[in-house]
Amino acid sequence: MAEPIRVYISSSPDLLAEREVIGQEIAALPLGIGWRIDHTPAPGSESSDVRSRVAGCDIYVLMIGRDFAAPMGVELRTATEEGKRMLAFYKKCAHSPSAQDALRRSEVRGHPFADDAELRARFRPELLRVLLDEAPRLGLELSDLEGLLDERREGMEGQVAERRRGEAGGSGRILGREIWG
Repeated sequence: MAEPIRVYISSSPDLLAEREVIGQEIAALPLGIGWRIDHTPAPGSESSDVRSRVAGCDIYVLMIGRDFAAPMGVELRTATEEGKRMLAFYKKCAHSPSAQDALRRSEVRGHPFADDAELRARFRPELLRVLLDEAPRLGLELSDLEGLLDERREGMEGQVAERRRGEAGGSGRILGREIWG
């Protein structure tokens, strides 16, 4: 049996609710393999093994909120040095000077999100992409791949339906095909 997929979520304390969203999205995936999720330690707690936990993860998730707090810099540097698969997201909010500096100086380009719904909508397809790309290394079975492909297909169909729902709501003119043929 394959080892659990190890995810490390690097985030500041103001993103506790968003950590929960990420955990829910991971748990909802149709995989027969287990998961191990580690987080940035809470302020004041022991953080001596941060480097080893980041170095041992399969997927590194960076979430920048109002602050870019210790030990996030060490986590990001370790993930970069170790060549980890990275998913990055930043909350649309007022950022502290350290968060502004991290966003400006980091070579990581993240996906912006305003709320939990937008984070879900951006995180899920990115995670599916990484899981499908890394399937052999992660030890995913054929049944796992089929489930992930179904999830991705459903997500794409949902995006198309959502986009269509808002595109024809205003006044306009629809020309018949005979005009163009």
